[in-house]
Amino acid sequence: MTGAGIDAAARTARRGRRRGGGAAREDRSTRIAVIVVVLALLASVASVLAQGRVREAPYEPSSPLPAGSKALASVLEEQGAEVGTVRRTDEAARDLRGGGTVLVTDPSALGRDQLELLRSALDAGESRLVLLAPDFGSLSVLAPGIRPTGRVAEDAPVIRADASCADASFRARSVRAGELPLDDDGEQTAPGLLYTGGSGMRSCFRTDAGASVVRTDHVIVLGSARFITNEGLREADGPTVALNAIGTAGPVTWYLPSATDPMASDLASPLEQLPPWTGPVALWLAVCLVLALWALSWRLGPVVVEPLPVSVRSQELTVGRAHLLRRAGARDSAARSLRSAAAVRLADRLGVRRREGLDALIAAIVPHSRRDGGEIRRLLGPEPVASDAELVRLAHDLDRLEKEIDR
Repeated sequence: MTGAGIDAAARTARRGRRRGGGAAREDRSTRIAVIVVVLALLASVASVLAQGRVREAPYEPSSPLPAGSKALASVLEEQGAEVGTVRRTDEAARDLRGGGTVLVTDPSALGRDQLELLRSALDAGESRLVLLAPDFGSLSVLAPGIRPTGRVAEDAPVIRADASCADASFRARSVRAGELPLDDDGEQTAPGLLYTGGSGMRSCFRTDAGASVVRTDHVIVLGSARFITNEGLREADGPTVALNAIGTAGPVTWYLPSATDPMASDLASPLEQLPPWTGPVALWLAVCLVLALWALSWRLGPVVVEPLPVSVRSQELTVGRAHLLRRAGARDSAARSLRSAAAVRLADRLGVRRREGLDALIAAIVPHSRRDGGEIRRLLGPEPVASDAELVRLAHDLDRLEKEIDR
């Protein structure tokens, strides 16, 4: 092989090595990119699974957020309580019949059927029902003797227990129910509610408007979410109230109403949550309103008829009047109308004044017509008409007389 051939072979070998090295580098880059994408997908799936295990809604017993309740649930479990979470009304009713404590985090979201199911389950067992900030509608079914009386001021100081609290204080000396906790988005939630109870009910942490805690033998009403949230458990004696109200003697059920509950599809309308006396009062007000309107209407006086200008075509007016005269059989009236109209037109053509009378008109017509004065008088005078045929003949004769004058 010559020197030129050797150099060409060497150059070809070097190009082959360079191509092989570039392909290897491309393969390594592709493998690295695939590995990075797979790791990213695995991280995303792990994040989704982790979020699925930890719910971030308010009052969730597994949520560590300020509006969650993981701290209270953890303490209850450390003290030996078995904490479970349900999201359906039938499951909460089952646990009520079985004993223990059921905490309802949002009683205001329950419909009438859901409330009545919980009430029947409570009556059938020896359980304890804890309601968090219930409204009037839920209390009317679950605790008829308790009713809301107002809200805690947002800047209210610590509310202290007094000597008349008895077991409604749950061994707490003071609570803070007025400051607003933060929800998941960092926004303030609704302030606490105040309640009052009838005879046989105990209350504590009272203000001038009502009490923040009211209890009966089987129902406990907590007026503020701060008693169970992670944010609220760090201040005053809120943890003491929550722990002793829920208790650790039996299983604890955390009932969080859910829109997926089959019974939630038949929610109660606002009208169904009104008190029973609303209907009679509304009927009485309606009757009063009708009587007031009837009394005021007499002061307006009778209806006043005001004539308004109406524009009607002359042809339509003539045809309409003719139909009326024909229907009434008023041939004489029709004949007078025809003679009067013809006399007016003839007088205008011959220059006869209307106040000069029929004789002057006849004297002016005779020189211009082949008819004598007696015939013209029969046409224009008040001669009676006996039939429709005579009326038609009169109209034709008047028309011919006018044409004679026109010549």
